[in-house]
Amino acid sequence: MQRFASIDLGSNTVRLLIGERAAGQGLTILREERRIIRLGEGLHTDRRLLDHRMQLAVDTLNEFRGICAEYGEVFLFAAATSAVRDARNRDAFVARVLEDTGITLHVIPWEEEAQLTLDGVLWRLDLGDAPFLTFDIGGGSTEYILAQGRNVLGAAGTRLGVVRLTERFITQHPVVPDETRALEEFLNGELEQVKQQLGPVPFNTLVGTAGTVTTLAALENGIYPYDEEKIHGSVLTLAQVERWLSRLGAMTLKERLALKPLERGREDLIVVGAALARCTLRAFGCDRLTVSEYALREGLLLRAQTLAAAR
Repeated sequence: MQRFASIDLGSNTVRLLIGERAAGQGLTILREERRIIRLGEGLHTDRRLLDHRMQLAVDTLNEFRGICAEYGEVFLFAAATSAVRDARNRDAFVARVLEDTGITLHVIPWEEEAQLTLDGVLWRLDLGDAPFLTFDIGGGSTEYILAQGRNVLGAAGTRLGVVRLTERFITQHPVVPDETRALEEFLNGELEQVKQQLGPVPFNTLVGTAGTVTTLAALENGIYPYDEEKIHGSVLTLAQVERWLSRLGAMTLKERLALKPLERGREDLIVVGAALARCTLRAFGCDRLTVSEYALREGLLLRAQTLAAAR
């Protein structure tokens, strides 16, 4: 029996998965944890990770290392994405993580992030043989992956992250029309470039993953406590996304937090995330999206499994 774990250190959230594989059996998830630490705070101005956010990341990684220790010998693969990738002090942070936690942090390029996200999506979602488009909304970036099965036909990495965009465009809650208009004009322009990068391959299925999309699905279906089995594979229509965008935008932060399916730490980011989901649906002429609970963190766990087996 092998046990292995993945850590996905993103711009807003850090996630841990621990899995095991017994001889002749498939992958079983033993434990999952996530913490919102907002590592990418302020990155769009200074391109530097803030010291208090780095310390919170180190503390969380130490916590996760301790959780892994509860399961005996566990092979750990830890990866960082947009926030660390873009930071001028990334090397110092990676060195600090190694010194303070003993964890080697792999800073993966967006192309690898896209492939790992696809691997995670397809782990438990059968999308058939036709081309499909996956978008993964993160805190510092959003990746768009056009694929047919496990074959990537095209990919585009963007800086359209909810932390980055909220800090740039949104200053008030409830949001004000001038700010939302400026945000959507910017998103529409960026998405036109994404469409050009992906090329003319037609597709019928749009898949959305990560916290914004799963939160919208939980809100729409009244899912609380969070139940990933009810979230995974559910469908959100354009009309539902637009309705939640309008409703959330009209709320104060306190009113949003009163919505039980809305995780604390997302209350100021969810409007930008919903706007990006809506603009993506419109840009690609889709009236619905399929929600995937599984994405990068599962792709990283599958990578950890492969690396553990090769030792």
